Amino acid sequence: MTVSVAAEQERLLRGPRRDLERARRDPETWHALAFAAERTGDGRVTDRNYAARFGVLWALQYDHRPQDLPLLRFLLQQQITFYREAVPWGLAPDLLLAGFLVAEQRRVEDLWLHWSAKNISFDTGLGYRIHHLLTGGVAAAVEAVRASGHPDRDRLLGDIASDSEPGSTRYTDTAVDEWLDEQRARFPSSPADESLKDWAHHAARLREREASRLFMTQWAAGQPRTGDVLNALQFHLAQLGFLAEAVDVQREAVGISDASWPGERAGNLLTLARLQRRADDASGAWGTLEEAAGHLPPDKQGTRQGLWRLFVKECFLLVPLAPDDATARRWLAVADRHLEGIPRLWMDGVLDAARAAAERAGDPQVLDHYRALRQAADAEYERETGRPA
Repeated sequence: MTVSVAAEQERLLRGPRRDLERARRDPETWHALAFAAERTGDGRVTDRNYAARFGVLWALQYDHRPQDLPLLRFLLQQQITFYREAVPWGLAPDLLLAGFLVAEQRRVEDLWLHWSAKNISFDTGLGYRIHHLLTGGVAAAVEAVRASGHPDRDRLLGDIASDSEPGSTRYTDTAVDEWLDEQRARFPSSPADESLKDWAHHAARLREREASRLFMTQWAAGQPRTGDVLNALQFHLAQLGFLAEAVDVQREAVGISDASWPGERAGNLLTLARLQRRADDASGAWGTLEEAAGHLPPDKQGTRQGLWRLFVKECFLLVPLAPDDATARRWLAVADRHLEGIPRLWMDGVLDAARAAAERAGDPQVLDHYRALRQAADAEYERETGRPA
């Protein structure tokens, strides 16, 4: 039975709206929305309550009220904790939505909560704007910071105050209002104003894989089949685990690659090979890499050296997946030949993949060679960065 987009949208919002009403009625239920760390088999930290918390945040995007402020503050604090514990880099709309909903309340006393969000990582420092802290009024924010005993008091004042004129600020209330209008457009108050691509990302955060695939494929069906659209579609499908479909989309992307720029075709072929490997099609991936080799730039030392590193790493990653010992040895020999002349082997995990490949192929001589390359690469890293490897 074909499921309509409208029916899936209605179904998807039903649970978050129900959970929001429950949270409004009974703060004792908020514990089910708090960050709850879980460790995966590979040592990563995940959050058992992430989907439930995001669902409530999403429902609040369409229906937030002044009396929701304690709940909004709680949700933002939980997102901050989630990022600190489980997100080593990057900044996604989930944290920005939580921050916007608190900022929309325009309470100057929330500025230190926003400051905590801004200072989680390098990426949040760039992407979580200082405007979040100023929606209660720029002058009121400066006064509150000056009166504070917070250890970052002087640092924050330096970010807000102007260097050109004593007592002035870098920001105005008008600029903050304009920023808030931009955020309202980014996080619209009506579900009807969200694109299908946004719906796809919302569904993914709720761990609704099938709905997310439906929304993303329907979004792509209404777009020109450009490289950017195909890249967004294949990446999303792959993230959801629909690898066979992602492979098909990436084959289409390879087909429309700009022939006048070989680097684009090589990059698309590398992405295709990576997807094929993840889909357990090692032989297909190797064939794709053989094609990609013909489109790589001839100069391994030039500005496209990173493409060479990623290519040879992908070659090595396929060796442990080879169907038999003879094929593993043959693939290792080809990868080793391509490795020659590539600079900065301390980057991109190339030598880790090389060592694993040599171990799979059972070649102790090559393994010793890669250990020696690792030592040389570590020494090069220390010379270039001034930090120990």
